[in-house]
Amino acid sequence: MAVSNGDVLKVFLELVLSDGTIAQNVYHFEADFDDDQSDSVVSTAVQGYLEDIMDAVSTYLSADFTINPSWLHKVAWDPVGTKWITTYLIDIFTPSFTHTNTDDEFPNQIAPVMTANTYSPGSRGRKFLAGWVETAANTGDLVSGALTALGTALNHYIADESIDANNQLIVGVPRATTSNFLSFSDGVANSIVGTQRRRKPGVGA
Repeated sequence: MAVSNGDVLKVFLELVLSDGTIAQNVYHFEADFDDDQSDSVVSTAVQGYLEDIMDAVSTYLSADFTINPSWLHKVAWDPVGTKWITTYLIDIFTPSFTHTNTDDEFPNQIAPVMTANTYSPGSRGRKFLAGWVETAANTGDLVSGALTALGTALNHYIADESIDANNQLIVGVPRATTSNFLSFSDGVANSIVGTQRRRKPGVGA
């Protein structure tokens, strides 16, 4: 199989924290291709994208989590069910990045946050990066080095992933209620750590 121009992709980055809690982030791309690209080529590019984000903050990542395999899928808009559905498994791979800090971890509810804006007001991407250590922050504010690292991760998060000059993976978010894919325009690395909560059925989007 191959990935074609206009295909929308979804990938999971999943960590298992020291107490067994699973922390998961989902990233989306739209193929802007002059030519079809093989599954393996696209998978390698997506794996590199995820590793670039996490490598940027590796100094502050705890040694006490494990990295689960990532599942890379094609997704498509279902006009009948009016939702995005998974249509094809492209690949399964395990990202590799350094996480060797032995300081105490943040409580699971606490994580640094980066936000990506789109050209559509009110639509954005947001990532809580789990697995950080408490020494990355002082009374809820990231220390200077940690904020710089988060800013570098943000730059990787909002930057399109290039396969070659004529074939790009555009990063962004699909609209929840339409078939539109929204590319990122810019972003913010928040100096104040965020508070996550576990999503409950019927709550959140």
